[in-house]
Amino acid sequence: MLLTLTYFHQIKGPSVLISYPDVQLEEDIVNRLLKFFDLEINETFFEIVLITKKKKIINFHFEIPSEWARGEKEFAMLSLIMKREYESELVYAFIVDASYKILKTKNVFKALYKDDDFRNSNDLEIDITYEQIRKILFDCLTSLISRIEDRIKGVNKKDPFPFS
Repeated sequence: MLLTLTYFHQIKGPSVLISYPDVQLEEDIVNRLLKFFDLEINETFFEIVLITKKKKIINFHFEIPSEWARGEKEFAMLSLIMKREYESELVYAFIVDASYKILKTKNVFKALYKDDDFRNSNDLEIDITYEQIRKILFDCLTSLISRIEDRIKGVNKKDPFPFS
């Protein structure tokens, strides 16, 4: 299970900012995430099934208020990449909660400028907010895994695993 935060970089276009756990994402998955970001759909929450990869990607678009962006907002997308079946309601609640925690972070938009060339090296808040987002992703994913494990414990071993 992977959780990624993608955002719209003002020069490069869609870019993956953070992936947790901190592993190298498959290039094919990264390319798909970037394309999903550009999809023009009216839904903020949508699911994609990659049959050949045996993966599901659950995506949630949201906006981050920003003093530095044109239009004073950044566009972001949280994506949960899973190999198993899942209950949409559980995952939806998880991903909305994670985005809410990100949005509650003071000056969170600064994290999106971590790798920018214009970045002021004296602005420690960029690194601090980036690390805060990493921690939010870690805590949220750990919580989701715990909830899934709790549900598994409640399932009779003869019954099919509800998330597989």
